[in-house]
Amino acid sequence: MNSHCTPPVEKTNAFSSFRTPFIIAACIIPTILVFLSFDYGITWDEWIQNHYGRLILRYFMSWGQSKDCLTEIQSQYLYGGLFDTLCNAIYALIFFFGKISTYVQYSFNFDIVLPHLFDTRHVINALFGFAAILWTGLLTRKVAGWRAGLIALLLLFLSPRFFGNSMNNPKDIPFAAAYIFSIYYLVSFLLELPKPRLRTALFLALGIALSINIKIGGILILTYLYFLTAVLTGWALLRKDKIYWAYTGGLLFLITVTGYLGGMLFWPYGLENPIKNPILALNTLSQFTSAKGSLLFDGRQIPYDQTPWYYLPKWILISTPFSVLTGLGLFAVTVTGVIKKISFKSTAAIAFSAGFPLFYIIYKKSVVYDSWRHVLFVYPLFVILAALGWEYCLRILKNKAHALAAGALLGLQLFFPLGWMVLNHPHEYIYFNSLTGGLHGAFGKYETDYWGNSLRAGTEWLATDYLKSGAEKPIIIRSDGELISSAYYLVKLLGNRYIPYSPSRPDQWDYYISLPRGISPEKLLEGEWPPKGTVHTIDADGVPLCAIVKNKKIPS
Repeated sequence: MNSHCTPPVEKTNAFSSFRTPFIIAACIIPTILVFLSFDYGITWDEWIQNHYGRLILRYFMSWGQSKDCLTEIQSQYLYGGLFDTLCNAIYALIFFFGKISTYVQYSFNFDIVLPHLFDTRHVINALFGFAAILWTGLLTRKVAGWRAGLIALLLLFLSPRFFGNSMNNPKDIPFAAAYIFSIYYLVSFLLELPKPRLRTALFLALGIALSINIKIGGILILTYLYFLTAVLTGWALLRKDKIYWAYTGGLLFLITVTGYLGGMLFWPYGLENPIKNPILALNTLSQFTSAKGSLLFDGRQIPYDQTPWYYLPKWILISTPFSVLTGLGLFAVTVTGVIKKISFKSTAAIAFSAGFPLFYIIYKKSVVYDSWRHVLFVYPLFVILAALGWEYCLRILKNKAHALAAGALLGLQLFFPLGWMVLNHPHEYIYFNSLTGGLHGAFGKYETDYWGNSLRAGTEWLATDYLKSGAEKPIIIRSDGELISSAYYLVKLLGNRYIPYSPSRPDQWDYYISLPRGISPEKLLEGEWPPKGTVHTIDADGVPLCAIVKNKKIPS
């Protein structure tokens, strides 16, 4: 059998008519994502990552002499700078008319007055989110045909948490896109054994390089490659199939060297010592314990480093739409049929790539917080498994009425998260399914707006309301979260009438934009937040995310 032939499902697939709907959806989705990206606030990590990208540009423009990117900003140097460097370069080209040398001299303090800076980042972030959605659909199509690919495309697009993070999560979403791109070519490589194509090997190396240039965790894809290739080669030996040892070994060497060294191109810390520093970064991040504070989980405030082993699995379970959970359930009960009728190699590689990182994080007791955003990169793979579950179910239902009923159930389960997303835009990333009673049931038990996305809506309401009053006196505004998450919009709308709050004078403020993060679950459940003096709240599904509080000293 020719190792390069298309998998059998592609030759006999009776659902090629779904190719056109897939292409139409793939054209509509990025348009929606880019258009809506302008509605989202600035997450707490964005300002620091934006400045990190600017320092990386400064590093390259000085031929490595300016090393501020290695020392100035907390632990950002441990991460690759591909996304942040790209965002800063595009912003400089568009809004500084290509004068990158001028732009890179700015400090992060100037970000607050730079027009469209974060809009630019959010558009690029949304495009990375689309890339993850697209390659999820394409990998599913490769494994099980166009209908399954379309199902996967819609399942991921209509996953509220992934959708919301796609707009302003500058680390986890770009990594998810690079990761699924890599797994696509990893699966292709395995399917083409015993003699994979050079083109496949080069694209796999590219995916690994892109992944490492965002997070050092991308190096794990190389371990997948060697492990799965070894397993399949061992199976081929048992079957006495022909093995091209020199050819395959040469491709593995090419992928390793090209992918690994390519992963240093936008990572100054890696470039400084390509052997030692990536290993240090991987060990440091996998045993990350420097994050201080507590989080709300299961109705209790728990220190970051004391979360139970099931923290990630439970978060995924309660915040994933039933369309995906049902698909995973179908996959679990029909896995034997999926392997026989669809693809053993592909399914095994996808399941391994989805499950191993979770197992590794739990085993290493790595510190994770802010729901499960740190492992968003595995979610597209779980979506693929869910799509395979739905696809197999649709294939085995020979009775037309039964097949229509299954399709209707899938459509209904896709409709519910869509409706929630429309009604609660732009707060999609705080979605909870009905296992917790939705957002209402999760309030006071789990973190909701942990990144302060609602701060933008709160500041815009406050500024607009103040301007409508006709008042001219400058006002002091206190805000939770990172200062730039609110100040960026207050400066834009109020100009000199906005005075930042000073912690040295704790009672001196006119308005306070308050978030529930850090409030004890007892106070949240007993109604002590929003606090007294609240004049407006930003809500999602009727649950307050952000409160605008008027100081009682101000006369009505």
